[in-house]
Amino acid sequence: MMKGKSDKGLEKMDTIIGQGGYFEGTITVHGGTRIDGKFKGDIKVEGLLVVGKTGVIDGEIFAKNAIIGGHVTGKMKIAEKVEFQSGARFKGELVCKGLIIQDGVIFDGTCSMTEEGVAKPGQAQSK
Repeated sequence: MMKGKSDKGLEKMDTIIGQGGYFEGTITVHGGTRIDGKFKGDIKVEGLLVVGKTGVIDGEIFAKNAIIGGHVTGKMKIAEKVEFQSGARFKGELVCKGLIIQDGVIFDGTCSMTEEGVAKPGQAQSK
C-alpha cells in the first residue's frame, strides 16, 4: 500500500461499487471510492480511488491517489501517487506525480510524470 493502514484515506470509502455491480455514467466523490465491479464513464475522486482485483474501469479517471489491482482502460490523471499492484492491467494514458508498479503488472500505454502533479478535481492547473 502507499502508506500505513492508519492513513485516513485507507480507513473510509465513501462510495463502493461491489463485485457484480455495474455503473455507467459520470460520478464525482468527495472522499474515497472502491471499485470491485465494473464502471464505464468518467470518475472524479477527491480522495483515494481503489480498484480491487475484480474491478474494471473503462473511461477517464481523475483522483488524488489511486491503488489499482484490477483492469483500467482509458485516461488516468492522478494528482499525487498511483500504485499498480501485481496482477493489474492498464491500457491508456497516465499523468501523475508519483508511480509505483509492482511485478506482474501489464502496463500498455504512456506515462507522464510531473513535479506538480495534476490539478485536483475542481481546481484549475497552474502553469
